[in-house]
Amino acid sequence: MAGKTHIATAPAATSPPPRGAGSLREIIMGAQDNLTNVLAVVLGVAIGSGDVSTVALAGMAAGVAEAISMGGVLYTATRAERDLARSNGAPFSKRPARAALTTFVAAFVAALIPLAPFAFLAIRWAMATAAGLSLAALFAIGAWTGGITREAWWRGGVRFVAIGGVAALASALVGVVLKTNGAV
Repeated sequence: MAGKTHIATAPAATSPPPRGAGSLREIIMGAQDNLTNVLAVVLGVAIGSGDVSTVALAGMAAGVAEAISMGGVLYTATRAERDLARSNGAPFSKRPARAALTTFVAAFVAALIPLAPFAFLAIRWAMATAAGLSLAALFAIGAWTGGITREAWWRGGVRFVAIGGVAALASALVGVVLKTNGAV
């Protein structure tokens, strides 16, 4: 090392994680997944059936089932991660029951967003409103995620909207192709 100077630098100061970072995975998995799934279901069923009661039934059934399923998935996945960490002698701080509850609540609340317009509006207006509200909510979740991960907030928002939009369009296409009556 002749002629070279080694400069020791202090480790970079780390800031505390942003608010919500501890539950980021659980909220994203519940909210993004169920918002996308229920939007896709209600659009596909609305276009395919033209019947608001069928849309409400299918959307609510999908939303409740998905919320329970996602909560269960996060419970078993978090428990498996915890057990693996313990078997390797590593600490693990996430609690499986908390992960499950957070995911369930996020998923259930998210399911209500695309469903709500069908309780108040005619089916054509309900579809447009459900799509608009759902895509806005997806953008907000993506932007929030981007803020936590220190990515450009708009980039996260656009990514979430793209994913949800593709799923909604695919389901709408299914509704068009398999239409059961002449409605919508």
